[in-house]
Amino acid sequence: MPTETDLPCSDCGGSLLERDVSPRDLPIGVEAATTVVVAECADCGARYYPEGTLQRLFDGSEPPATAGGR
Repeated sequence: MPTETDLPCSDCGGSLLERDVSPRDLPIGVEAATTVVVAECADCGARYYPEGTLQRLFDGSEPPATAGGR
């Protein structure tokens, strides 16, 4: 099964890299004790949130429908 970093950026087609970021650096206003994984475009900087990250940030609840991609 492909992961987010196996797919191209939907904004520019560039390569996605897995990064660990502080929850404070996320624009979605959530708290977490440790870093979380995001997929970030090496070319344009677009950021995507893997399903596992969304579930962790939202305490295992169903993430909002609009938060699945970017």
